[in-house]
Amino acid sequence: MTKLVPILQWRIADGVALDARLLQLLTAIEAGANLAAAVAEVGLSYRHGWGLLHAQAALLGVPLVDMQRGKGVSLTQAGQQLLRRTAGAEQRLLRRASAIEIAPVSQAASEPLRLSLHASHDLALIELRERIAPAFGLELDLEFKGSLEALSSFAAGHADLAGFHIPLGSHPGALAPFQRWLKPRQHRLIGFIEREQGLMLPPGNPAHVRGLGDLAGNKLRVVNRQRGSGTRLLFDQLLQESGIDGHALRGYSTEEFTHLAVAATIAAGKADAGFGVKAAALQYGLAFKLLERERYLLACRSEAAKEPTIRRLREAIASPAMLRVIRSLPGYADANSGSLLSFTRGFAGSSKAKRN
Repeated sequence: MTKLVPILQWRIADGVALDARLLQLLTAIEAGANLAAAVAEVGLSYRHGWGLLHAQAALLGVPLVDMQRGKGVSLTQAGQQLLRRTAGAEQRLLRRASAIEIAPVSQAASEPLRLSLHASHDLALIELRERIAPAFGLELDLEFKGSLEALSSFAAGHADLAGFHIPLGSHPGALAPFQRWLKPRQHRLIGFIEREQGLMLPPGNPAHVRGLGDLAGNKLRVVNRQRGSGTRLLFDQLLQESGIDGHALRGYSTEEFTHLAVAATIAAGKADAGFGVKAAALQYGLAFKLLERERYLLACRSEAAKEPTIRRLREAIASPAMLRVIRSLPGYADANSGSLLSFTRGFAGSSKAKRN
């Protein structure tokens, strides 16, 4: 029999939930693990583990860990308090809620199909991994990387699929960095979603930002995505087309590794603007100015395209449940979701996105 017990999840008053892995990281650090060992214990890379700590601290408005050269990492008073309060609340929860037991099924019936996916950060992709794929007997080993890093890792054979996104507007040379890693005879493309990217701004847009020119003109603090991410490539492309030197922007070198981390930094008042998806901006109650629409694609190897795991993944993406998830995210749309696409069709751009 499998015994199930209830667990606690913390949410901020506006409904944003803390990442469940945060408490695991803090627990490992409190037990004496250094940051490298702590993130490995949770199953994250060092970079993504540090990014998680930074994003959650920005969301809460207070640092949870203290890192000092030569002294390692330790919990701040806020981090210690969060763990203590969690332990006490979980004990009370267990006293009130009974555990349940579920009879096991045979291993053959319960063993899921597995796929490794290295991909650019996306909210719908998280929902696919957490909610939709398991219902189709599919386990996605998802690791977020920048679009180019994901494609490089895929090309080197370290993942079954790569997730990346391309702009739909007319931007000469924008596809070249992606096409470097993809070969039409060796790879196939799977349609996933289309989404809106633009400027995330504090609630009410107090600086009255209308476009990229206002970032430099008003000397606003920006928070950027990491180099190699598809979002950073698009942001730099738009800056170049607007005749703006990105390095002249305040905070241009300040980098975050997810859309949510960028939104959390702005929501915490530590930046005045950032570039990312509309859904992340609205999740944190931010204002949003549309600059571009883009297509998110998954790349797989041609010989694997008809294997059961890829077919199962495509069924999950095209399922009514997944389509409802996509349509529920602001700025998202389903477009050939789950379909195998030729390179010509996958990379075909629409007319230049209308800018507000």
